[in-house]
Amino acid sequence: MGTKYKEVNTLSFIGNVGPKTERVWKEVDEEEDITGSKEKHERACQLIAPLKLLQQDLSGDGDTKQLPIFVNDDVRMDLQYCRGATGRNGHRPAGFSETQIQVQNQRVTKTSEGDFALEEGDVLVVPPNVSHENSGEGPMTRLIVYTRAPMQIGHTYPVKESVIPNKQCTLLKPKTVLDKIDEGAASGGKHFELVENADIMIETTHRSDAQKIYHRGFGQDEIAFQLSGQRATRTSQGDYMLDTADFLLIPPGTSHRNIGDMATIRIILYTRKPVRLADEYIERAKRAGQPVP
Repeated sequence: MGTKYKEVNTLSFIGNVGPKTERVWKEVDEEEDITGSKEKHERACQLIAPLKLLQQDLSGDGDTKQLPIFVNDDVRMDLQYCRGATGRNGHRPAGFSETQIQVQNQRVTKTSEGDFALEEGDVLVVPPNVSHENSGEGPMTRLIVYTRAPMQIGHTYPVKESVIPNKQCTLLKPKTVLDKIDEGAASGGKHFELVENADIMIETTHRSDAQKIYHRGFGQDEIAFQLSGQRATRTSQGDYMLDTADFLLIPPGTSHRNIGDMATIRIILYTRKPVRLADEYIERAKRAGQPVP
């Protein structure tokens, strides 16, 4: 017998646009139900580490390298790396909104609506009709999420005044609102929603200790993106260590919790429809001799 934990099962898509999320609590034994799990899963967890692939790619497209990682018909998640002073924007699908999340270093997004300075963890939503480019000193990394439907500020984001008056773009600075967020009573850490629509909900988690509960989701894919630091996730499919800019796909029915005591920030993306590895990522990884899950 192992340590007992509470596990929350979310039976439907986690989000506020559409039907209310259903939750059921139960107790699990970590040794028997998680690390010793004999469950059969329809889909496997996938750990993706694309940053080195982008940093080593010296071909074409100038100083800006961008790679789609996970996709479905309504959502695309890309990692962008820019080593130079100016980054080009030529990857957005026509008619899609773009959500930029700054991963490493500072960068300015210059748009037709003004300039927006992004630091680590900042979020900028750029509507389809707003053109832009980025600029700054030194290399930088961004998580970019393209969505067919417009994005709005998440229901639990603590400062709704982040919409810029008379502007279509939305800038969020999550680190500046941490003092308005309490530690989670059940799970620990500070977590809250950033932006969402009917197809995806994106939240952030600031944590310096292990998660106190397990989560098992149904009705959505869950993708953990390591924004800063290094942290492991224990799942009923095994343990996975994420470094900065790594992705972990956790498919429905997989129990999991974050472990470790390092101060880290994660971005969690929940999609209503299943995602798949992008063909371009698979091809680039194979060419570079990297394993493809």
